Amino acid sequence: MWHFLLLLVVTASLSSETEEESLSERGNRLLSVFNVVTFPNSACGASSGYNGTCYTSSECTSKGGSASGTCASSFGVCCVFSISCGSTSSANNTYAIVSSYSTSSDSDPCTYTFCKSNSDVCKLRIDFDTMVLTAPTTYAAQSPATTTYLLGAKLGDCTTDTLTVSNPGGAVPPTICGYNTGQHMWVPASDSCNQINIDIDTGSTGTTRKWQIKVTQYECNNLMMPKLDCLQYHTATSGTIASFNWDTSASSIATSQTHLSNQYYDICIRRTRSYCSVCYSPYITSTTTQSSYGVGGSSKEPAQTAAVGSVCTGVTTFSSTAANQVAYGDYLEIAALQAAPGSSSTVGATVSRVCGNFWSASSTATAHASACSFATPFKVGVHFDQDEVVASPVAAAAITHAENNDVASGSGIGYTGFYLNYWQNSC
Repeated sequence: MWHFLLLLVVTASLSSETEEESLSERGNRLLSVFNVVTFPNSACGASSGYNGTCYTSSECTSKGGSASGTCASSFGVCCVFSISCGSTSSANNTYAIVSSYSTSSDSDPCTYTFCKSNSDVCKLRIDFDTMVLTAPTTYAAQSPATTTYLLGAKLGDCTTDTLTVSNPGGAVPPTICGYNTGQHMWVPASDSCNQINIDIDTGSTGTTRKWQIKVTQYECNNLMMPKLDCLQYHTATSGTIASFNWDTSASSIATSQTHLSNQYYDICIRRTRSYCSVCYSPYITSTTTQSSYGVGGSSKEPAQTAAVGSVCTGVTTFSSTAANQVAYGDYLEIAALQAAPGSSSTVGATVSRVCGNFWSASSTATAHASACSFATPFKVGVHFDQDEVVASPVAAAAITHAENNDVASGSGIGYTGFYLNYWQNSC
């Protein structure tokens, strides 16, 4: 009997050990499944149409976001972050949205603060999905004619609304206003945080101000981030570039179209593998009405022509004497610009500055012509000063070096700015 009992005890002991091992194995299997559903906090597309970040439901709530759809095979939620005027966010893919600004109830100025989500963040991309503020000062006929040209001192100035972006310790991006939907900016991410400040003048205006700003954080090793100090960065093989305050949604050019004052920045285009050059031409061209390129006065007044090279001095001068007016304060800088299709063998014998009323690499051009560059990196430098020469204090027939001459030949107006196609060419 005792031996039998001992056998039962031993059997029970072995059974217990076997059960413990089985439980342990099941636990390990459960843990391994748990490890599979651990997911990175990567970008995701929310069901609301916005971009978000993938978090667990509890993380999204604790960080102040809103769940909109699922991610990570439904183990996570797409968490969308949105902040109001005066708020701060360190979350990636953060939105700042005002669908219709009210001067009586909304904050003025409206300031948003964006801080790094982690120490490895190098740059912020600011997308203006919607950005409509009051336009800058635009051209309007004045009387008497002898004082009309003085308007050039104010043309393009943001005198009502302004949007500024801070860059602590670095160059400050240009101040913008007007219509900038679809535009974007890249700024270095500061340890002291970056601010977007929208200052609204409460005076009367017919503009319905509204904006939707998306701020995306890029870590230092992200290949989609520009390596240079480019305010704008385009990664497609072909596309368009435009000066700030150009309504790219319109198929024609508004009579009020005016580029902004004091704009100094670089637009960079990422070179596609096996492509060696980039070409440009106006997005809107015509032989009878205004085209979408006009930067400064023409080189052969009063006839409209292109202007390149040393003609584009970067100097604007007002004078009551027509011949002394100078409208070459604005220009675009593109290294080694040459007539299309171009040849890499002539890189050293081409111009780097272009202005005037026709887009061309030739100073004698009286029509728009595609121009290309083989110089790398692909970059367009924007240089717009604070003044324009919009008319002369003498009869129109004697206008010299003004920016708003007749556009019947399809030329641009020198204070409108640019809206250009670009495309890369294979080697």
